[in-house]
Amino acid sequence: MAKSRKKIEVDETLEVDRGVPRNAGDERQRIASRAYELYLSRGRQDGRALDDWLEAEQELLELTGSRRER
Repeated sequence: MAKSRKKIEVDETLEVDRGVPRNAGDERQRIASRAYELYLSRGRQDGRALDDWLEAEQELLELTGSRRER
């Protein structure tokens, strides 16, 4: 039997409250992909979706900021 993939739920109001415009689809997709990678790296342990999202967001913000400084 194949394992089913578990979908990570993220409350979209977080991005709006934090000032991320709704049309920032590419950035949101990158954050979601990285958050999923973090989830997988922890062995698919549930209960940390928000932590994963915020960590992924911070990583990508730092990466983007370092590119702008060049």
